[in-house]
Amino acid sequence: MTLPAAPTGLAPYTAGAPHTYAFGHFAALAALAHRPAAVTAVVAHHDLPEGWRAALVAAAREAGLEVRWDDAAVRRLRRHEQVLCLAVVAKAEDVVAPDADHVVLVAPSHAGNVGSALRSLAAFGFDDVVLVAPRVDAWSPHVVRASVGMRFALRCQVVASTADYLGALRDTAPRRHYCLVASGATELRDATFARPASLWFGPEWGGGAEAHAAPPEAARVRIDTQPRVESLNLAVAVSLAAYHAAGGAAGGRG
Repeated sequence: MTLPAAPTGLAPYTAGAPHTYAFGHFAALAALAHRPAAVTAVVAHHDLPEGWRAALVAAAREAGLEVRWDDAAVRRLRRHEQVLCLAVVAKAEDVVAPDADHVVLVAPSHAGNVGSALRSLAAFGFDDVVLVAPRVDAWSPHVVRASVGMRFALRCQVVASTADYLGALRDTAPRRHYCLVASGATELRDATFARPASLWFGPEWGGGAEAHAAPPEAARVRIDTQPRVESLNLAVAVSLAAYHAAGGAAGGRG
């Protein structure tokens, strides 16, 4: 694959750009660790602490790059003053592994929640995520930063509809589908997840999961909470379900 050249005059991110930005030391290192061939430039501010500087320079050189020291570029592109470095990363059209466990996010609307969910999924051993449109920009720097760079460790495939995703599974190994909904018949602590599994999460609005997520045959699983809490946000629900499905609690993967 021929990567687009890193522009000499870096511009603020747009969804149509061929690159995304990994803002911050940890996100930049994650990009260099998980997708080194996609990193086209590493840019840093001279105020970057010495310890972080050494790690960044070493990781960049391992990827065949030299850190570009450009205070003005960092200031122009960053969204927060504490950001002192960034990696420029070529976008890719990810495709999930057909026989792996999948997490399916239907019409997610908040970049921070999606990024936090990706971080938890990486922590609990899930590598494959499906984003069903309409959805947040999977390559948004907000998603990348909220994931602390774990966006680069995962395959995040974008599909136009749940039907497109299910259609692509026809010639793959049989799998079980589980939809996390408030009305689920089985509480998460009592659920066992057969593999390969697809864990479905609906939009973050009232009734969203019920209306849009998962095929009819999916097992419905709920996460019990105190009545005073109406619902959990997407990142928290994904984290709890992934921890349990990974075997971190009673039940887990079958």
